[in-house]
Amino acid sequence: MVATWFAHCWIVVASSFATAAPIGGDCANCSLTALCAPHQKEEAAAVAGLAAKLKSKDPFDRKATVDKLAELDHARPLGPSAEIAKLVAGTLDDDNHLVRLGSVQALAAKMHPDVAVPALCNALNLTMKALAKMPYGRADWGGGGGAGAGEDNPPPEDPKAIEKRKQRDELNTLAQELVNALTILPDDRSVTALMEMLPQLSRWHEALLTSTAGALVKLRARKGIEVVVQRIKLSPIGDSGSKWGGPDKTGATLRDVLARGLEDAGSEPVPPWSDEEAPDWERWFAKNQKHFLAKLGKLTVEAMQMGDEAGAN
Repeated sequence: MVATWFAHCWIVVASSFATAAPIGGDCANCSLTALCAPHQKEEAAAVAGLAAKLKSKDPFDRKATVDKLAELDHARPLGPSAEIAKLVAGTLDDDNHLVRLGSVQALAAKMHPDVAVPALCNALNLTMKALAKMPYGRADWGGGGGAGAGEDNPPPEDPKAIEKRKQRDELNTLAQELVNALTILPDDRSVTALMEMLPQLSRWHEALLTSTAGALVKLRARKGIEVVVQRIKLSPIGDSGSKWGGPDKTGATLRDVLARGLEDAGSEPVPPWSDEEAPDWERWFAKNQKHFLAKLGKLTVEAMQMGDEAGAN
């Protein structure tokens, strides 16, 4: 059984790295704006065949199909296809965790922004709602089944608690991948989704809290920077911690994220952190907000392609 499973995984991985041949890539009748009729038919057939495979009961097949759709999209001489992006976006709520992750990564990798950006923003919103239904509790830090520290024979942990923790870990990983995706899609909708997410995160989501703030800083939208500043202002100064953990260092951590992210922004240095007294963040932001964009606008295919060209030069 194990050998069969590994063999199946290898076939899927190998197939996902196969390079798709550009449809119409060498055709004299195709152009950068339109495929000839035979190649339009060929592409339609290829898309339809892959769309059917997304209904497979095997999650490995569905994941491989998402990869194939991404390859087909990247190989198009016309640029990204909204139709192909919609097929991939439709798998963001797949039952399988790895398929969902693959879908996020595919959409973020230069698929059509008219589809990718709103789909990823919506997926992040739904993921955060699901996470809110799974708060952290004592069982997440105590012994098995809530057993006391040092107990010789703790009772076995509740299978429901184990499954809940697994689901929450998957949701956290998915949320992190969605944040990573929106970080590379400069769009006001990306900023809004991340802004709405940041206040929901506590210090128990340290990695996700830090990456979300870092994404907003990297996008350099004025409203996004302001939300990070407000989150720092609301963080405790000199917190002594509690029985559930040490001091709450959220403010100091996010201050450092802001400072690192703005080193080349042309703004004044971010105020140093103090465990005794909060800096005057209002003055700093009011004086430096001119260095950040009032609006990023809507990400277009043309802007995305121009970004690729600039990165290549």
